[in-house]
Amino acid sequence: MMAENDRWVSSAEQRVRRDIVIFILVAVVTLAAVSVGAVFGARQVTRTEALSDAERTTQRLGDLVIGPLLARSLAGVPGARAELDEEVASRLRDGLFSELTVWQADGTVVYASDPALIGAVLPPPVEVLAAVERAETSSGLEDQPEAGPVPDETGFVEVYVPLRLPRQPTLAFEAYYSAERVDRQAATLGAQVVPLALGALVLLQVVQIPIAVSLARRVRRHEANRAHLLESALSASERERRQIAADLHDGVVQDLAGAGYALGALHRDVPEHRRAVLDAVGTAVRHAVDQLRRLMVDIYPPDLTGSGLSGAIGDLAARLRERGIDVTVEVQPLPALDADTAAALYRVARETMTNVEKHAQARSVTVRLGPDPDHPGDVRLEVDDDGVGIAPEHLDRRADGHLGLRLLIDRVDALGGQFSIEPGPEGGSRARARVPARSGVG
Repeated sequence: MMAENDRWVSSAEQRVRRDIVIFILVAVVTLAAVSVGAVFGARQVTRTEALSDAERTTQRLGDLVIGPLLARSLAGVPGARAELDEEVASRLRDGLFSELTVWQADGTVVYASDPALIGAVLPPPVEVLAAVERAETSSGLEDQPEAGPVPDETGFVEVYVPLRLPRQPTLAFEAYYSAERVDRQAATLGAQVVPLALGALVLLQVVQIPIAVSLARRVRRHEANRAHLLESALSASERERRQIAADLHDGVVQDLAGAGYALGALHRDVPEHRRAVLDAVGTAVRHAVDQLRRLMVDIYPPDLTGSGLSGAIGDLAARLRERGIDVTVEVQPLPALDADTAAALYRVARETMTNVEKHAQARSVTVRLGPDPDHPGDVRLEVDDDGVGIAPEHLDRRADGHLGLRLLIDRVDALGGQFSIEPGPEGGSRARARVPARSGVG
């Protein structure tokens, strides 16, 4: 019992360790996935913010610098055009922008940083019409400006804003900025945002993993305590069964057997017309002794190793047959089984067949016991019935004072095996237990 209990606790510890490892792996994978998402998300957000900043810069440039100087130039103020050209040239040298163009709605270029474009009529971009007609601001990334390529540069941020001048129709102010500037700005913002996001995630994992490990240790202690309690319950049940079987054997069974012998001895001394009654009483006594002996085997079976297991299962089948249930038992040659493994298989068969008798309303049952072809080295027990099946609530009835199948699931699991109940292939239910054949050796 102690060795089996140790395996029980060891199995629980292995499950807890496995769950901890899975939790940590999931945490690491999640952290990596979120980190990659945070980097790409931050890059997108910072790029969007950089474009918005370029729109604001262009709007201020148009309203405060280009607009007033262009209005004076269009009004014919002496020197205004030269002042505008100098201001634009200065901004170009400073690298504030790469090119600018002021459009009318019909595509006429009112002013441009490239003097050759001034006065030209070009197909107006849709962004020009949006800025002029609906006062919309827009921005995006382009390889080259609409009005013409810029030598030795590729990759631009294109911005269109409405430009309003006194006593003039609304114009469209187009400016191009080097994409490098936007990328630098996005990288700067990303360098500020990403470490904060990743730092928070790492801190969360640093706090979360020790808590998870602590909870897992508590679960492991709980599993160990539960294993001890269940083992104690089984041990107490085994002792009670053994005591009841011994009391039956030494008490009522012996008394009834003695009464049967006495009735047989009286047979010659009883008048002929009374012998039929005496024979009937003797038959009833012998039947009662057989029933009690069968009950003793059911309560506390004999040695289950060797051929004892198949014989004990045969006795369980005989009891079902007495209830009018057709039972087929198929037993294949078994490998050597230790006492704990054989006892676990017997308990599974007994509890399962008892449930079939009480709940399944079955007409036929098939019991198969033999090596598991899918798992070499294991023994498999299957109990199929054609009844109504077993409801999940019948698996665990400890609250009603019954250990039930739930305890058997834990016991089989402790031996390194598996126990399941599922719908049968042709209705009813199928109970299946699989355990290593030598799980108790060593």
